[in-house]
Amino acid sequence: MFKQTKIPPAPLSCYDNLEDTLGYAWSLLARGVKDRKSAFHTPTVATIGIDDAPHLRTVVLRGCDVEQQRLRFHTDKRSAKVLEMSAKPDAAIHCYDAGLKIQLRLGVELKLIDGTGFDEAWSATRPMSRECYQVTTAPGTPIEDPYEAIFDSSTTQDGEINFAPVAAEVKTMEWLYLAAKGHRRAYFDLTQTPVKMDWLVP
Repeated sequence: MFKQTKIPPAPLSCYDNLEDTLGYAWSLLARGVKDRKSAFHTPTVATIGIDDAPHLRTVVLRGCDVEQQRLRFHTDKRSAKVLEMSAKPDAAIHCYDAGLKIQLRLGVELKLIDGTGFDEAWSATRPMSRECYQVTTAPGTPIEDPYEAIFDSSTTQDGEINFAPVAAEVKTMEWLYLAAKGHRRAYFDLTQTPVKMDWLVP
């Protein structure tokens, strides 16, 4: 009995084009905001802690502004990451889609969003998500029993006083695409005008 030869999938249309690769990367991030099933919906954010050690956590991608080269996620303003980003705003974001076999590594600068941007982010937050910010003690506080965590919408103004939208301004982007035809790796420096683009050895 003959074995059927598997035909490798056709590579992405942006396979050999740096500009198209950058555009496709941004489209994946934009899709991650709206599509909960997308692997880019829950990227990993890395910061440097006050102990000078790296700290990782998964966040939910809430916004993607391609023109401004900016992403957005939400957190509790009492969380460790807010203290860390205030001291050292340079951070990294990692995304990997096992199905697409695409990895993105982003160098970013984190900033708290205030003013109109804060109001818009809070208004767009669902009631279920707001409950996360209604806990009366700071996230990460040691407790003896899980039931000691108290959620109170009245004292936290429905959670708004603890809500902290964060902007991640993308400075650099590294792309890795694992393809049967041959892997592709690229680096984009978004601080340059025009954007500096280079292929890298995979």
